[in-house]
Amino acid sequence: MNTRRDVAAALLGMPALAMAAKPEMHSDILPFGEAAARIISYTLYAEARGEPLMGKRAVAAVIQTRARRSGKELYETCLQDKQFSCWNELSGVPDFYISGEGIQPRDMLARSDCYGFAWMLLTSDKEWGHYTHFYNPDKATPYWAADLKGKRTIGRHVFGYID
Repeated sequence: MNTRRDVAAALLGMPALAMAAKPEMHSDILPFGEAAARIISYTLYAEARGEPLMGKRAVAAVIQTRARRSGKELYETCLQDKQFSCWNELSGVPDFYISGEGIQPRDMLARSDCYGFAWMLLTSDKEWGHYTHFYNPDKATPYWAADLKGKRTIGRHVFGYID
């Protein structure tokens, strides 16, 4: 799977999600529907599957804050270029996430948590926080890390905001 479209198609197995990565086709995705929930859920899972529940919630807050600031839908924010590394490097999508074959119990729990958070984001007006950025300092320290305000470490990620 080399393109966003391939991954999106595999995640749900339906044409509407296959076209999710094409901005001109976003009108085919219901902002509060199953396809949107799966895109958000996968983003949460790929970015925070090994994190505690609060880490997954913090990544959800980043998605929500970025969407509110940009005026985009939650799923559009997830798919936007260079917003979330899981959509930038598609070769890292685990096969078991798509097929379910060989999935371990800890991954089933992570998928369930992420799916639940995706639906909570879609159905609630409550603001979950003001985080705009996060990174894993064991993997990389991005150029903007020095400008991050309100830093908080949750699990292996550092969260904060940039005005």
